[in-house]
Amino acid sequence: MKKSISTISHSVDHRARIFWALISISGLLLGLYVYAVLATVSHTVSRESLLGESQALSARVSELEYKDIALKNTLSLDVALAKGFSEVVKPLYVSRTRGTLTLNVVSR
Repeated sequence: MKKSISTISHSVDHRARIFWALISISGLLLGLYVYAVLATVSHTVSRESLLGESQALSARVSELEYKDIALKNTLSLDVALAKGFSEVVKPLYVSRTRGTLTLNVVSR
């Protein structure tokens, strides 16, 4: 009879340890799940914020490109001559020969 009581005692003790181990593992998994959900929400909010900034910067770049094109359209030979530029008589060209850069003077 003592042996059966001892076995039952060990069995109950063993079951209690398994129960608390499962509770601990469940708590750990629940904590990891909550962390994963919070990280996902945080990253989604950050992504939306960055998307808004990206759109604002894209609009600014478009505006600057428009201004650049508008300024390029105002340039002409008369404006360049008035600013002190002159036409080149003998242009110098750079060409690639056998992997090295050389300066070639082309005569016309």
